[in-house]
Amino acid sequence: MDGESLTYRLLRLVHAMDMATNAEVDDVLAELKLTHALADALWQLDPTADAPTMRQMAAKLHCDPSTVTFLADRLEQLGYATRSTAPGDRRTKVIALTSDGHAARQRLVDTAITRTPLARLTETEQRALHDLLTTAMTPQPQASS
Repeated sequence: MDGESLTYRLLRLVHAMDMATNAEVDDVLAELKLTHALADALWQLDPTADAPTMRQMAAKLHCDPSTVTFLADRLEQLGYATRSTAPGDRRTKVIALTSDGHAARQRLVDTAITRTPLARLTETEQRALHDLLTTAMTPQPQASS
């Protein structure tokens, strides 16, 4: 372990935190009849944003559009989402939360927020980590050649 780079150790911690958070919400996922993939799709359906197209959902989930079709089918069966024609483009479908979907998503978010290892950090520590992660996730300008 002494030979591991600091970046690698950080990646291991981020992965372990993700796994710990996932394990802590398993009971709520079972209650809501969600797999981790369905929970991720539900999480990505931001109720404060416009309903995403299926292609936009595929980009958010880093998966093939056919996978989003499967996930959308399942969310519809559960009553958490609906698909409809996109405004201005009848060839495109958007996916939106239903009222049950809003409630399920909020339950998922509330559970994740309270059960994540990050909840053990003070507000000051959370702000500092937020700032660092924001910096890490901000795309850097490409050097011109």
